[in-house]
Amino acid sequence: MSPLPRKLAVGRRGAPAEQHGRSAAPEARRPPSESAANGSRLVVLGSGGDPANLTLGSLASRGACALALSVALGAVVAPCAFADPGSQPPPGSQPPSGDAPPSAAEPPVELPEVVVRVPAATPGATPTAAATIVPADRYAGEAKGVAELLAASPGVEVTRYGTRGQLATVQIRGVAAEGVKVLVDGLPLGSVGGGIDLETIPRAWIGRIDVVRGPSAAALGAGALGGAVNVVTRDADAGGASGEVTGGSFGTYSASTEGAARVGTFTAFAAATAETTRGSFPYVSYTTPDLPGTGEELTRENNAARRAGLLVKLGGLVGDLRLDALAHASAGRRELPGAPPWNLTPDDWSEDGRALAMVRLAGTPAPGIRISGRLHGRADVLDERLAGLGVVRQHGGAGGAALEARLTHPGGAATLGIEGGGEGYASDALGGTRTRTTIATSLTEAWRAIPGRLQLEPTVRTERTGPFGGVSAKLGAALELGGGLLLRASAGRTYRVPSFAELYLQQGLLIPNPDLRPETGTGVDAALAYDGALGVASVGGHATIYDEVITYEPATNGRFTPYNTGRALASGLEAEAATAPAPRLLGLSLQAAYTFLHTEFLQAPTGVLGNALPRRPRQRLQARASFAPGRFGAHVEARVVRDTWVNRMNTKPVPDETVFSAGAFVRVLSHPHLAVHVEVENLADVRTLQDGYGQPLPGRTVMVTLRAGTTPQPTQGER
Repeated sequence: MSPLPRKLAVGRRGAPAEQHGRSAAPEARRPPSESAANGSRLVVLGSGGDPANLTLGSLASRGACALALSVALGAVVAPCAFADPGSQPPPGSQPPSGDAPPSAAEPPVELPEVVVRVPAATPGATPTAAATIVPADRYAGEAKGVAELLAASPGVEVTRYGTRGQLATVQIRGVAAEGVKVLVDGLPLGSVGGGIDLETIPRAWIGRIDVVRGPSAAALGAGALGGAVNVVTRDADAGGASGEVTGGSFGTYSASTEGAARVGTFTAFAAATAETTRGSFPYVSYTTPDLPGTGEELTRENNAARRAGLLVKLGGLVGDLRLDALAHASAGRRELPGAPPWNLTPDDWSEDGRALAMVRLAGTPAPGIRISGRLHGRADVLDERLAGLGVVRQHGGAGGAALEARLTHPGGAATLGIEGGGEGYASDALGGTRTRTTIATSLTEAWRAIPGRLQLEPTVRTERTGPFGGVSAKLGAALELGGGLLLRASAGRTYRVPSFAELYLQQGLLIPNPDLRPETGTGVDAALAYDGALGVASVGGHATIYDEVITYEPATNGRFTPYNTGRALASGLEAEAATAPAPRLLGLSLQAAYTFLHTEFLQAPTGVLGNALPRRPRQRLQARASFAPGRFGAHVEARVVRDTWVNRMNTKPVPDETVFSAGAFVRVLSHPHLAVHVEVENLADVRTLQDGYGQPLPGRTVMVTLRAGTTPQPTQGER
């Protein structure tokens, strides 16, 4: 697997991006007043390099014609130059200094007009990938967790099941949460192919989120059917400390603290967080949605949640080797309210816990050769009290090792990887203890077909997990066209084995199915990207055929069961743009992400054939405008979601939603840093919102945050 990524920054020569009034995120790469790097050429990456910015995939309708049309459409983000520690950059770029991966404290690599702090490898992210980076410090002080930050990426849909603290999952390009691999610092959470609850990752830990969509995720192997989300945890300068407290609607409170210190040749970082919510909120239920005036105002009860977490990181040099270690633990309890109005569960609850640890060692034994090894382990606990089942206790864990070797050659770089491990769970529902092993090998070649202009990247990965085995493969290409334009395309095949959870475990609303078969996906995507004086923009298309698709269908007592439902198509259009028209006058910045997704059952029973897949919105728009002229600032956001079905018969729609949110901050002190933030979600107090399963969502939510520290995250006015 890939080593731990580190913080990146893009800005003018000699200073971090945050000091120049713009984000290090690819969605706000450069204000229009600043031209692209003079004479900059595409810096091609090895297999583990960081993503090239806002490259998206999508397709407005099915077939190759629509894909070609969408690619010909418009302007997309050219990737910012990233250099891979193990590969030779092309002429015109500045190579990283030294063989060991640089730490966040080391000086950045300087390119013409651009400064890049070279990160270590980000899983699955290359110039040929449809990838987006979402930096948490762009939203510093705002009460946004993983679920909210992911909304900034096109092709992504997050499903919430209530207030903060309740279950939240992510889809990518129409693939359900079980087909999206979620990682923390490159380490997979949950079992292979298992959907991850985003709320189990404390928001105070987030440094940035890397999103990889479509065929490029094939390099990550089984489980990344639709894509992958990598949460990169925060770092801090040695000697710094900060903390924040938040309070708001529905009895919601949280507190976090963090600090870093130098320990010999190592830098140690620690963060702790705790949060709680009463969770009860009013909503309007329509027993007859088509008849106006039939709504009844109810209160969502038994909806409380609380969670705590601890994160520790250590990194430094041991002789000529780079050592990185990470450990984190989190635990929480949430009440399970059931499905109103008839299937309420006032006595149900869920308790979960996770502990994860990793040690990674990397070095360069000879020029052009880089080797890294990793050991990791994880323990999981999930206990639930469910109506009709009583208390269900489910405990398990996983462990493994990975070895990667990267060879730089005149034409590019080749990377060979091998992984092995096992996982096991014990539960009465499993009939005792079940275990399975995984072994995988991968080979990636990053070939500079035209140095500085064209990179080709084939990847193949073989994997076997328990009784399931398969091959994932991808071929990607990235071509710099000049004038800030980049064209990228990829095609690939991947698969996903059913997770322990889907096969055997009771999970609140979800009932297992031991007869599930692996899903497979074969798809293509392409995009044109622009990064220049006007800002950044992107448009692209994608199309994928999925076989043995697993979807959740209504079962008894308001719960849902997964089934293989045949063959399905997912195609669409993804577009995003960002600009900073007045960065020095008002600190004004604008950004938007749009997704059009067409899904269709190609093989299914009568009444389902030709229908859209359930809980996949056809259209989603996320837009944001912010300004920060000095010590204060504000932002406004809009979210529009259209055309979603609850069931595969397409007889029960999810109400369309248009939700506006806003926030503001005041920086009281600069040294030490002290700022107050106010955020209001759902300004219009719409109380008829529902999740993808028809469960109610809260109305207006107000959160107030006080943040203080000696090494603050930048506020909007400082980015």
